[in-house]
Amino acid sequence: YTDLRLVNGSDSCSGRVELWFLSEWGTVCDACWDMRAASVLCRQLNCGIGVSVVGSDWFGEGSGEIWADVFDCDGNETKLSECSKSSWSRAECSHRRDVGVICSNSSLALHDGLVRLSGERQCEGEVEVFIHQVWRRVLLDSWSLTESSVVCRQLGCGSVLNFYGSSSSSPEHSHECVTGFQCSGSEAHLGNCSSPQTLNCSSTQQLSITCL
Repeated sequence: YTDLRLVNGSDSCSGRVELWFLSEWGTVCDACWDMRAASVLCRQLNCGIGVSVVGSDWFGEGSGEIWADVFDCDGNETKLSECSKSSWSRAECSHRRDVGVICSNSSLALHDGLVRLSGERQCEGEVEVFIHQVWRRVLLDSWSLTESSVVCRQLGCGSVLNFYGSSSSSPEHSHECVTGFQCSGSEAHLGNCSSPQTLNCSSTQQLSITCL
């Protein structure tokens, strides 16, 4: 892959991922991508770090080739070419599965419904949702594997392994947490689920998730 770009976003730092290979642009299958690859892509484009991996419902479906190489990055590389690659079944991919990325330097970087996991690994940690201009932790109350699977999918982290309660007193966050998300399980991102309500963070344990 000799070049890359983000297409159909609000700026050059958000959009559908497209790679130049064999003299043509092609999209990337979501099964081949995660937050570590997104962070490397954003760094290569001088767009900061990866904030979110999203589905084709955000930036539309592409056309032409679909590149089905899995990018196995540790997240610290400066270019995608430094990541190891393996092949994925092209037959399992379609343009409905075109992956998109939002980088931290994009105007879309902070908007309601974005999710991140604050842990030692890219795909595990305490769940935080950006709502009303503030990162808020999510309470364990009323949460299930269904909501967890949506979060893992939104972050490009595969399927959910488990979820559990934890305590946190980080000063970075609002004193209000959120609860009450209800998902069907098919949503591409948590913002498509029912609207949450805010509660005092001290009322119960905060939610943590481990994705596969």
